[in-house]
Amino acid sequence: MEHRKNRLDIPTNNNSGSFPDDFLGRSWDGTNNPTRSSSRSELMHASVSQCLSGILDEEPSLSYSEEFDPNNPDFEFTIANVPFLCRSKSGSKRAQQFIAKSRPEEIEQIVEVVSPYLGELMSDLYGNYMCQTLFQSCSSGQRLALLNAMKDDLISVSKNPRGTHSLQTVIRLASLPEEEAVYQKAFQGHIVRLSMETNASHVVQGLLGTLKNRHFIIREIVGHVRELALDKLGLCVIKKCVNDPQVFNELLGQAIVLMQDPYGNYALQHMIDTWQEECSFQIINCIKGKVVQLCIQKYSSNVMEKCLKEERMRREIINELISGGKMQVLLGCPYGCYVLRTAALEAEVELREGLKRAILAAIPQIHQKKLKPRWDEILSYLS
Repeated sequence: MEHRKNRLDIPTNNNSGSFPDDFLGRSWDGTNNPTRSSSRSELMHASVSQCLSGILDEEPSLSYSEEFDPNNPDFEFTIANVPFLCRSKSGSKRAQQFIAKSRPEEIEQIVEVVSPYLGELMSDLYGNYMCQTLFQSCSSGQRLALLNAMKDDLISVSKNPRGTHSLQTVIRLASLPEEEAVYQKAFQGHIVRLSMETNASHVVQGLLGTLKNRHFIIREIVGHVRELALDKLGLCVIKKCVNDPQVFNELLGQAIVLMQDPYGNYALQHMIDTWQEECSFQIINCIKGKVVQLCIQKYSSNVMEKCLKEERMRREIINELISGGKMQVLLGCPYGCYVLRTAALEAEVELREGLKRAILAAIPQIHQKKLKPRWDEILSYLS
């Protein structure tokens, strides 16, 4: 199908805010700052640059003594050093490699020493990578112990650009009722606000995709479906729970508003895909008498095309389009032409005949012929 101009690209659960699986050792080549094309010393006056040469290009000073610097010749790696070691680039990489090869009893020791610092480390520039490796190397009991250790920090971690990735990692691993209870207690009362936060929205989506008991999330979303569906990030959360009957009913109740919105129209399309026949009667009642207006509007025309792919809605929509001399308006609008093309491709034989007669009768009355190539394309599908 021809690509439409100026259509919005909506973030999906697969890309936005998600973290790649191959995080082990990531960013050791300095790719965490892709825009940095020169050292900071080059930006300064020459005399200052000369004095500071070899200093500003080093890693930022850390909040612990040099005894935890892996580059220090007197440094000795121990499990007790892990919470401090992993805050540097090379130290985090070394900690990850150690964890990946550790025996169960060593993992247990690491869990004990890391637990008091976990909320802080999950949001650390380098520490978050160590945390993700540790979560994947833990037993379920150890993971629960870590989760309980950071339960008071879950909200702040979810809103942090680095913390959100490490938190999504541990959420994807959740398998115990006790873990679900921790998440419920921590996030209850915050779902709607977090759903529209840049980083936390992906955590809410992760909870909806992983937890068996999603009812506490749905309870908070109900009553705010329109608000969330009209928001770029909230939309992604609504799409994750559109199969819930309460969310479905709220979407139907706001259908006319949502289908004309840059983001809300995607919520309606997803609802139609999910509920199909169940929503046909309500949608037809909602759009009856307004079909032409909705077909020539940029965003609602998407929804009209989606409706034309469901048999019962298709017949009602086409019958309204070919009656009352409405075809001139549709043929004179690019979005109307998109809808007519979909109708021509999807319609049954008898509906195609009616469409063809209405289009051929309307074309001579249209003075602007700039859309003629599209009319010809539509008629070719109807032949």
